[in-house]
Amino acid sequence: MSTSTAPLRDAIPDTRSLVTWAAVLNAELILVLGYVVNTARPATDPFLLLFPFVWLNIAGLVFLRVRPELTSRRRTLASAAVGLGYLLVLGYVGGVYGTGGQGTGIRLVTQAPPGFSPTVVFSGATLSVVLIPWKVAGYLALSYLVFVTAIDASGGALGGFVGLFSCVSCVLPIIASILGGFVGVGATLSQAALSQSYGLSTAVFIASIALLYGVHRFDVTLVGRLRTLVGRP
Repeated sequence: MSTSTAPLRDAIPDTRSLVTWAAVLNAELILVLGYVVNTARPATDPFLLLFPFVWLNIAGLVFLRVRPELTSRRRTLASAAVGLGYLLVLGYVGGVYGTGGQGTGIRLVTQAPPGFSPTVVFSGATLSVVLIPWKVAGYLALSYLVFVTAIDASGGALGGFVGLFSCVSCVLPIIASILGGFVGVGATLSQAALSQSYGLSTAVFIASIALLYGVHRFDVTLVGRLRTLVGRP
């Protein structure tokens, strides 16, 4: 795991990264302008148009910059199980999937702002799924960081779980999903557009990503603190 002594220059983007992100942001702006110009009744709330890209860009940055330090196969598989379990819980309480449905089958929703579309909606007899791009990307990024955190945690199985969940960022998105009124499974995108929880959920998402990255980068879990204390002369 990286420590707080990591050079600050590692966090400063190089010229190539700046050019790449400038191109990405420019493409996203073109997508938004294209949506507004070519849609009969477009959404015009600036926050509604821009916040999906906050989730998508941060998620992309996580997958590009964070790499776990893989150790044993057993530990890697156990950590992957923790990350997958976290993703399933977060996806359920966040409205990505749920039990029951109207049995209308699968459809692709494209008449929505970029980041909300294309959305895949499936409604079966026993399962419903709503795959909104910004939410799926964000949840995958959070779960990936939990996977990395589980690998980083040390001190055996018990110590690893204590270290993982000593960071509130692991459970914060789940609590926010329950209390923040995330879009329920089967809700229409027009109802989603009226939700006032996007600001709260985005703030929680950013804070959670930052905290989980801090756990990985600077070893700020309880286990890391104990390891520091034990290592002192």
